[in-house]
Amino acid sequence: MTKAIEVFGNLDILINNAGIMDDFSPVSDVSDEMWEKVMNINVNGPFYTTRSAVKHFLKLQKAGVIINIASIGGLCGARAGAAYTTSKHALVGLTKNTAFMYSTQNIRCNAICPGGIETDIASGDFMKNINKKGMAMTASGMGANPRMGLGTEIAAVAAMLASDASSYVNGQCIAVDGGFTAY
Repeated sequence: MTKAIEVFGNLDILINNAGIMDDFSPVSDVSDEMWEKVMNINVNGPFYTTRSAVKHFLKLQKAGVIINIASIGGLCGARAGAAYTTSKHALVGLTKNTAFMYSTQNIRCNAICPGGIETDIASGDFMKNINKKGMAMTASGMGANPRMGLGTEIAAVAAMLASDASSYVNGQCIAVDGGFTAY
């Protein structure tokens, strides 16, 4: 964020788009290492950047937009393992709390909750040794996924949320999943 302000002179929009998957482990099988790494990247990172951005928005320009890239895993309980699911639910909570707390100060915060998107998230460290029991449980609902989405489809929603066209949209967690969660 500091670099963006240094290069562009200001910060109008923050998009928190870092995230890693777990290995589909249910809570009894989650290692401390996995829990801490997933929480640090998926929750702590967005928390610290959001806090910094809000301070900047309040001090310098009295307005701003924050977009968190959460997941349908933050809306549902069976799209990944316990660590990932918990982290994305936490990001949904951070989104809603931030939206409400700064709603009268011209700061909006929303989340995009993608379904299966064609990315390289499956190449992460924890995905190299999948928990077979957890994967079998989550895979039981995958047949309802109509198709994999594209990053450009998520970017289009982000562009809309960043624009004045969504000036009255605040605190929303929008599933962008081709209808997967509608089942």
